[in-house]
Amino acid sequence: MEITNLLAWGFCCIYVCACPAVKANTIMDTLTNKQRILSFYKQIVGQRKVELIPEFVREDYIQHNPTVKQGRAGITEMINYLKTLPPPPAGAKSPIIRAIQEGDLVVTHLDIQFMGKRMAVIDLFKLKDGMLAEHWDVIQAMPDQTGVAITATNGSTEIDVSASATNSKHIVEQFYKAIINKNTAADFIELDYTEHDPAVISSGKSLVSYLSDAPQREIKIHRVIGEGNYAVVQSEFKRGGKSYALYEICRIAHDKIAEHWSVEQAIPDGVEAEKMF
Repeated sequence: MEITNLLAWGFCCIYVCACPAVKANTIMDTLTNKQRILSFYKQIVGQRKVELIPEFVREDYIQHNPTVKQGRAGITEMINYLKTLPPPPAGAKSPIIRAIQEGDLVVTHLDIQFMGKRMAVIDLFKLKDGMLAEHWDVIQAMPDQTGVAITATNGSTEIDVSASATNSKHIVEQFYKAIINKNTAADFIELDYTEHDPAVISSGKSLVSYLSDAPQREIKIHRVIGEGNYAVVQSEFKRGGKSYALYEICRIAHDKIAEHWSVEQAIPDGVEAEKMF
């Protein structure tokens, strides 16, 4: 069964009530953009407070998920749907694993489990004047990783805010430049590098080999977002003539990529790829 992004939002919302505590929306003007997004998850998505949508979301909100309506109407429709589902279980663990912010852009990395299925999700929000203005996302069903030490979403979570985000982004940009130009890229990978992508792990290849050994893969970078020692890549690639959206999170250490997570999703047939970016 195909799991749509709309259902993914629903699954996310069932568990998101336990997301990290943030200040109430009554003092929204004092919150960082990251805190605003976490508050949005908690109050609107988790607690289904439809009445607060105008306080968080711009009227001209742009939705890049082709399965969801534009503007506040799309979010309102989703939250009203969630109200028909059972309430979140008490004490549920937050699905939000990582939250990365650069200026008006906030990325969240989620691990969602529902009815025996596990999904990795990366959301990207753009804010304007402290309100949600745009949203992009990708979702990918994960294989059963019960008992596996390195999973699709576990690993490091703390951001070293003393590290240079500019440097982190530069390293990742240079890595992909080498991949795209078919130059040596192994020098950008830390010796004790940790790979979290199940596809890369099961291939038995390094990340460099995995990305380089597919001559038909056409990669286009749309954004690189950084905070401290983390950099997020939003890209598009083609495999076998099919277009995919790919979001990657890289942790940088000693000026090299030390840890890597990714979520990919096929762009639906009939949807212009550019509209998803």
